[in-house]
Amino acid sequence: MADITRDAARGGGGVGMAPVDDVPLLVRVLAGNPATSAAILGCLNTVDATRLRQLHPAAEAAVAGAPGADRDTEGGGGVRWGGALPAAGGPMGGPRPGGGGLPPPRVAAMAGGAPPGPRVCGFVTDELLLHLPPSLHTLNVSYCDALTERASFVHLMALATLDCCGTSVGVAGLPPSLQELVTNSLPAGASLAHLACLRVLRANKANFNASTLASLPPTLLELHAAECENLAPGASFAHLSALHTLDVSGTTIDDASLASLPPSLVSLIASRCWKLTPAAVMPPLPALRLLDVSGADIEDALVASLPAGLAELRMSRCEGVTAGATLDHLPELHTLHSYGTDLAPAELDSCRARGCAVLAAGVLRGHRGEICALALLADGRLASGHMNGEVWVWNVTAGGGEAGVILPAANGVFALAALRDGCQLAVGLFCAGVEIWDVEVVPPVRRVTIYCNGSWVQALAVLRDGRLATGCGNKTVQIIDVDAGAVVATLKGHSGSVTALAVLPDGALSSGSRDGTVRLWDVDAQVCVATLAGHFTGICALAVLADGRLAGGLGDGTVRLWDVGSRACVGELTGHTANVSALAALPDGRLISGSWNGTIRVWDTRPTTAAAGSHAAGVVPMVAFAHGLHKLSVLVPLPDGRLACARGAGDGAVYLLHVPPPVAYE
Repeated sequence: MADITRDAARGGGGVGMAPVDDVPLLVRVLAGNPATSAAILGCLNTVDATRLRQLHPAAEAAVAGAPGADRDTEGGGGVRWGGALPAAGGPMGGPRPGGGGLPPPRVAAMAGGAPPGPRVCGFVTDELLLHLPPSLHTLNVSYCDALTERASFVHLMALATLDCCGTSVGVAGLPPSLQELVTNSLPAGASLAHLACLRVLRANKANFNASTLASLPPTLLELHAAECENLAPGASFAHLSALHTLDVSGTTIDDASLASLPPSLVSLIASRCWKLTPAAVMPPLPALRLLDVSGADIEDALVASLPAGLAELRMSRCEGVTAGATLDHLPELHTLHSYGTDLAPAELDSCRARGCAVLAAGVLRGHRGEICALALLADGRLASGHMNGEVWVWNVTAGGGEAGVILPAANGVFALAALRDGCQLAVGLFCAGVEIWDVEVVPPVRRVTIYCNGSWVQALAVLRDGRLATGCGNKTVQIIDVDAGAVVATLKGHSGSVTALAVLPDGALSSGSRDGTVRLWDVDAQVCVATLAGHFTGICALAVLADGRLAGGLGDGTVRLWDVGSRACVGELTGHTANVSALAALPDGRLISGSWNGTIRVWDTRPTTAAAGSHAAGVVPMVAFAHGLHKLSVLVPLPDGRLACARGAGDGAVYLLHVPPPVAYE
């Protein structure tokens, strides 16, 4: 069928048949035999779909939802099957434009569609931009590498929104009609003074400095300048008298910059602004409702200066704030993020009594640096593994915990797993091995060390029969017989290091890799039985939901859900802005995700919730309940309902958080 279809798409018949006219046989089959058209659509490739699109708008609409045979495979010109049918959600498609104008599908893709990405937008050149219609309102040319600083958009007199992230577009070619600009490649000292209509500037990680800041129009409403390293101390925001949202996280603004903030501000994100000093105080900000100063070197003086109308305060890891700081001058405070900040327990209790949600539930301190792994033991104790080769076992209590024992591992610890008997702990090492420790005796005893063929161990999972699976840096999954103390099988197939493992309800093993694939393994037969589709970036974490679906955290900031039985991707959870580095499935069916952007989100992935309520079909309700945990590395739910988490950023603390209960979604 596939061969016949492809012959038909090229305008000819099957074997031994010559084309009769210029009408492709595929069209004749589709038009004349509805009974077979559905099967034929499933065999379409990029060329077929492009021809079909060119025939008639009705044909494009008819196949908008059809799964193409090579939807995830590049076709001619670097275009995927879906790209040839923009109604089906593809980024771009059709033949390379030649001369006179831009085909409608490509205009549609650039005009507000999903970011095309570097693999499929090489055809967008400075010259091609001149063919865009002057009436265009929204344009996306992000990661179009062929564009230069000479590219001009000035003829687009109605253009209000432009996304040019990842390009080298110069500011001189930007039209004065712009109201929203998204860029991360501003030239040094660039002036945006001619953009008098600009209301939103998203310039995270751009070469954004004091000169560019000074050139912004006073009518600007939102400025997103996170991780702009050239935004130097002393930068002033005073002229932005209408500004209501400001994100300067990860910059070097200082006390003087803070003092210059306009009273119009409603939301201020100033986390990890390490140039703020203990003397920093807030200026009068009567409209401020959200403040994030996590990781800044502030002290009690700034807490005392907070405006009375503040509703949400993110003040995690502010080690300069003492137990003497009070929050009773914030009567409207409804959410407090204070993990790793030493506010007095009585002050936290007072906040709770006023109806404020306090996320902090305790902190475990003792490690000196990066924590890469956590594991829950059968008796409820928590093990934490450190890059310096120590494993601490904590007696977790309601308010925190203390380290009962310390295991001196042979090298840096990348992964931990409690073995099935509950008495032993597997420790995955940077030096290409796994240690098995008996943690029921005092002091703990190292029973055996198994070397994994010269590769470091990044992930561990205990199989149903008690064997141990290891995800390795040499692109393999190695199976260990713990009793024999030996590697008994090696599973090959990944083309990148194996970063995540999870055991499915039927006993199969899933593995995620930096190569962007998730593979399912029959461990006994030592074969890969399936590769799950629907992802193109590295897999950072895996978790199995209570109903058996598999969740994967990706390097592009999304979480994918797969129905393992059908091998189909059945959901995509979006919201994180950096790689999803940790996942944890809750017993009630919800899913928790943690990202390097410092946020933790809880998703109500229960099927009953998805089917109920007035939220849009396919949308999974979500609550972002923790902020400020930059470079989060691992999550583990505790038996009492709390969540243990740690950062791979060197502070050496394990944070215990309260997980919000399920809410009623209308």
